[in-house]
Amino acid sequence: LQEVSEELRRDKLYRNIRKYGWVAILLVIVIVGAATYREYQKSLAETEAELFGTSIIDALNEKNEADRILKLQKINPPGENAKAIVAMLLSAEATGNESATFKMSTLSNVTNSLSIDTQYRDLLNFKILLGSSEIMGLDERMKSFEGLSKPGNPFRLLAEEQMALIELELGNNDNAIEIISQILLDAELTAGLRNRATQMLIALGKDPELIND
Repeated sequence: LQEVSEELRRDKLYRNIRKYGWVAILLVIVIVGAATYREYQKSLAETEAELFGTSIIDALNEKNEADRILKLQKINPPGENAKAIVAMLLSAEATGNESATFKMSTLSNVTNSLSIDTQYRDLLNFKILLGSSEIMGLDERMKSFEGLSKPGNPFRLLAEEQMALIELELGNNDNAIEIISQILLDAELTAGLRNRATQMLIALGKDPELIND
């Protein structure tokens, strides 16, 4: 009876394997296929990034500005964030009064893309404002920099520095001194910005050592 019982269990097991074995095989195939596809995508992304970086280096190695711009424009960025990088490089190559509109349009086109990460969008907006002095009024630029000076924005202090410079252009020296003083008290202040802010206070006749008084 024990032998017959074992034989019956064995037959039942074989029947289940024949009946449901394809499920296990399919599951293994799916797992292996997913892992293979993931590795393929990872390798493809790395290859695209390497080609993108090589294309940028090749473009920037051109001695002539026109050739650099031409090669940068021919680059096919692998993603929206990569487009932001190319746009910033193109804007950096543009010089002179005629290029102000080019800078604005190049950066604005990328900034308006919803798929760009926040840090790229903020950086592009900051660069747009830096190059907009000839085509934007002081009040408009001030409001735009105020938007970038909100807490948590990585370009907050740099935006406040520009706000201080605009206040100086408007003749509001007291407002500029107040902004610069707040910058010098900020815990996130960098060495370069500290030096610039200190020099501005000295130029305005204020002692940076007395800003806490």
